Amino acid sequence: MTVTESDIDSFAQYAKGQLGRSGGGLSIDELFDQWRLQQPPASDLPAIKASIRDMENGEGGRPFDEFSEDFRQRNGIPESE
Repeated sequence: MTVTESDIDSFAQYAKGQLGRSGGGLSIDELFDQWRLQQPPASDLPAIKASIRDMENGEGGRPFDEFSEDFRQRNGIPESE
């Protein structure tokens, strides 16, 4: 990821706001990790938007247990104990 001046400004603004709320109890690494969680990569946005659109149209996916069983069967993976 190429860093832009906008990225730095955004992080600085976020970090300053968090310092005011937390009283300085977080390290810079913790602040950065939190900020990154709130800044999904641009390449993820189309998939996120498609998932939201699917959910709005009533598509809820399928239960993980159902997917897991099907995946294991298709790939010859034994069920874990």
